[in-house]
Amino acid sequence: ELHRRGFSMVIGPLTRSAVSLIAQGGAPPVFTLALNQPDEGTVPTNMVTFALSIETEARQAATIAWEEASMATRSRRARAAILQDASALGRRASSAFAERWRDLGGDVYEPVDVGAPTVGRVRSAVSRLQADVFFVAASPNVARALRVALGGRATIYGTSLLNTGAVQGAEPGASAIAIRSHDLDGVRLIDMPWQVQPDSMAVLAYPKPADMHLELQKLYALGIDAFRLAMQLLDQGTELELDGVTGRLRLSARGGSRAVERSGVLAEYRDGVLVPLALQ
Repeated sequence: ELHRRGFSMVIGPLTRSAVSLIAQGGAPPVFTLALNQPDEGTVPTNMVTFALSIETEARQAATIAWEEASMATRSRRARAAILQDASALGRRASSAFAERWRDLGGDVYEPVDVGAPTVGRVRSAVSRLQADVFFVAASPNVARALRVALGGRATIYGTSLLNTGAVQGAEPGASAIAIRSHDLDGVRLIDMPWQVQPDSMAVLAYPKPADMHLELQKLYALGIDAFRLAMQLLDQGTELELDGVTGRLRLSARGGSRAVERSGVLAEYRDGVLVPLALQ
């Protein structure tokens, strides 16, 4: 029907389950830019996926953390410990970080399941772990408890799950739930420029709604880059690189599937707010 009516592209769907359903049905009749990735299998021809994947953020965090840790532990393999919660996002981030860390040549302790993230419980859970890096695949409360329990000596990384909304340079009221916490100082995470780099040229080009929840901000940014990607895909087709509000974007073809790969921004809590860091 869409092809008959002259449409050149479909943007969507948004959920993993819907993208998986379309991918299982073979090549769609109209070129499709899917805004998520299928749970498994390859993406059919005539489809490109673009996802705000927590796994991508976790793998990028693992790469950066391993490079730092391996420089300090030349005589042995760098060790990582993972704290995870029971959420699906936390489990997926945990698994992606561990897989990437092992691929790079490091050792990983069995993930530590965190329930109520009190300082005492977190300290007890990690007291026997001789880790060079801690990865938190959970809420900011877990990272906060870990920082208090271990002090400034611990190297802690995470994903956008650790973003409280307190960002350096953001306009007052830019996030409805911004929480400033000095207990998070030194914690590093991967997030999109839209969330942690408000003064970047890519972000400044677009109006940012005030008092919008962090999760809705992500979808808003996804929409901006999805539209820009669609225009370039229609124009160029096979080659694409874009300095987007969700990150540095590049079209990649692996195993017959085409996907937009996203590199986020490394940021660190300093004086209670997130500050973007330059990648080496």
